[in-house]
Amino acid sequence: MAYSAQDKIPQGIGLAPWLRMRQEGMTGNESRIVDWLLVPGNLNARPAIKEVAEALGVSEAMIVKVAKLLGFSGFRQLRSAIGAYFVQSEQVLPAELAFDEAPQDVVNKVFNISLRTIMEGQSIVNAEEIRQAARCFWQAKQRDLYGVGGSNAICADIQHKFLRIGIRCHTYGDTHLMAMSAALLQPGDVVLVVTHSGQTSDLIAAVKLAKDNGAQVICITHSHHSPVARLADFIICSPAPDTPLLGRNASARILQLTLLDAFFVSVAQQDTAQATANMQKTAAIVALFPRWQWGN
Repeated sequence: MAYSAQDKIPQGIGLAPWLRMRQEGMTGNESRIVDWLLVPGNLNARPAIKEVAEALGVSEAMIVKVAKLLGFSGFRQLRSAIGAYFVQSEQVLPAELAFDEAPQDVVNKVFNISLRTIMEGQSIVNAEEIRQAARCFWQAKQRDLYGVGGSNAICADIQHKFLRIGIRCHTYGDTHLMAMSAALLQPGDVVLVVTHSGQTSDLIAAVKLAKDNGAQVICITHSHHSPVARLADFIICSPAPDTPLLGRNASARILQLTLLDAFFVSVAQQDTAQATANMQKTAAIVALFPRWQWGN
């Protein structure tokens, strides 16, 4: 789906993922300003633009430029929107996770980080995009899944889910095998690509080859503006926060799995009767495997 800079800026908890998506393509300094603005407490005293510029070691003009790149009329409007975001989301914004936490605090904060990630993702998810992508996936003749590193594990998870309802697809984690797969794709086929950064060069090359051969591309990535998103026919965004110790990839994984569960159900809805029948068949056959018995 085409993404426009004129799209309405979300209010409240949806603001942070919106800003993170728009960081793609910014310079290092511009992105650093956005990161600073999203740190809890930095804007509590409603600092003037001069104070923010001094804190960051940049010019006031740079602050204004970033505000406009983000879709705001100026710094004041941006500061007000971020303030509203923190007010609305303060119940789900965890304090920083540290190495010396008590065990219960670690558990609570990790759970809160996951809740925050899912709530923010839900606030900006495009349900219609998921519906259209699901229709495309269901109708495809060949379905290939691309993902490297941790994203490959996510592809393996969705491959397993689809097999349960009788939809066959194949996961490729090796970039050479992705390229071979892409070389054989043709119109009527589809690639589902999972990548948080959207910038892995070998992955992008395989996706481009698949696209050039007429396959449609569905991507799960952090931003509409990422390089892989520019090649996609359907974009499902997972703009996860960068969390202390866990990093950005950990929270992104939670959101990607949740989004792909929604995608899976949307695909199953294309033929609910067949999906249900196939799930009963695959569950029944797995139940035939011997189970461990105590005392044997």
